[in-house]
Amino acid sequence: MKKNLLAAFMLVAAGNAFAKTSADTLVVTTQPQMHCQNCEKKIKSNIRFVKGTKKIITSVDEQKVTIVYDSKKANYDDFVAAFKKIGYEIKKK
Repeated sequence: MKKNLLAAFMLVAAGNAFAKTSADTLVVTTQPQMHCQNCEKKIKSNIRFVKGTKKIITSVDEQKVTIVYDSKKANYDDFVAAFKKIGYEIKKK
């Protein structure tokens, strides 16, 4: 029984090691510009609903939003539409 469990665990671990992730990174600026923590919160809390979004990093100081996402589930146009819904236009940086 222990050998079967160990073999199953090793198969799962090997499968995970060879699985490819299709994560892409998108860096954009917003118009209007972000000027406070509320702007960052609004972006993070809404853009996270775009399918495939894995991570969102905002920076008011640098005026940029960095989005890590699964390119099999979302593309640039999906993010353009999502930002538009909350009153922003985006431009690749």
